[in-house]
Amino acid sequence: PAWFNYVGAAPALELLNEIGIEPIHRHNVALADRFLAGLGLPPQGSAIVAVDIPRAGERLAAAGIRAAARGGKTRLSFHLYTTDADVEQAVNALT
Repeated sequence: PAWFNYVGAAPALELLNEIGIEPIHRHNVALADRFLAGLGLPPQGSAIVAVDIPRAGERLAAAGIRAAARGGKTRLSFHLYTTDADVEQAVNALT
C-alpha cells in the first residue's frame, strides 16, 4: 500500500469534501476570470487559462509566479489556495 500517499491524501480529500466541489469550482473560475479581466480579456469560465502575451513566462517568473508554456501561450491555473492578492500580482506582472 502507498501509506505515505494516503497520509497526505486522506485529510486533503476530507477538506475538499467539507468545502464542497462546486464552491471550490466557483472560487477558482472567479479568480481566473478576474485575472483575465485585469488583462482586458473576456472571461472563459475555466480555472485554467492561456494567454498570448510577449515574454509572459519571463515576466511572471520575475514576479515569483510559476506558469507553464503550452502551444506558444502561457498557461496559468487558479486553485483553492490561490488568493486575490496572487491574481493582482500576476496581473501587475503582465501589465
